[in-house]
Amino acid sequence: MRIHFRFCLALLSAVAAAPAHASEAAEPFVASRDPAMRERSLECLAQAVYYEARGESDDGQRAVAQVVLNRVRHPAYPNSVCGVVYQGSGRSTGCQFSFTCDGSMNAGIEPYAWDRARRIADAALAGAVYRPVGLATNYHTTAINPYWAPSLVPQTVVSAHIFYRRPGGSGTADAFNQAPSEDEPDAAVPVRQASPRSGGRVVQAHYEIPLTEIPVLERPVRERTIGPRRAAASGSGRSVSRAAPSRAAPRAVIQGGVRVYRGS
Repeated sequence: MRIHFRFCLALLSAVAAAPAHASEAAEPFVASRDPAMRERSLECLAQAVYYEARGESDDGQRAVAQVVLNRVRHPAYPNSVCGVVYQGSGRSTGCQFSFTCDGSMNAGIEPYAWDRARRIADAALAGAVYRPVGLATNYHTTAINPYWAPSLVPQTVVSAHIFYRRPGGSGTADAFNQAPSEDEPDAAVPVRQASPRSGGRVVQAHYEIPLTEIPVLERPVRERTIGPRRAAASGSGRSVSRAAPSRAAPRAVIQGGVRVYRGS
């Protein structure tokens, strides 16, 4: 940690003491006039912005986009956006942008962050220039100190990235004389959309359950009269019901001047 801190201090001192030409700004980029080719350029540049600086500020993302476009116009690199972004991606090591060969694109993208990356990439292709980066062609995060850093000239620090330009004449504006190609290779790997989220809310799923009518069998109602208790059937161990005796109509009897009804 102490070594890294000293490295950052030395870098800031180097940036402050950089010569005047180190602050030269790039010319506005001119994208292909073919709508299909421009869309390919946009897709590749948006991928670089998204995977390299998704968590950065807008300026941090503009800086990454500017580096890609600076490379397109330098003869040391391919002359197309997709060619620059995917340079070396076919090798297990040596890819210029790590996300093209380390499996980062296997994960689904975050829709909001992807839209922001495309917006910044589109502005850069339309000619917007992020001047603080100047003619930088390389960068790395402030968390590392790569072996190639001492061979380049520090340009500036934006968000979590340190930017460098090429040394000597190859880092001046005259060296960026390569014309961008009108044809854009179909090199972009399609991005995967992430599963939609509920935004922290509980989403209740409603299922329609079909109603099934279940038939109910009605049993016949059996009536019985109150009479003598059932007697057990001889030798069967089971009780059987006897037929209730018929009841006679009630008789009226006069007793002590009172009418009394008696039944059977």
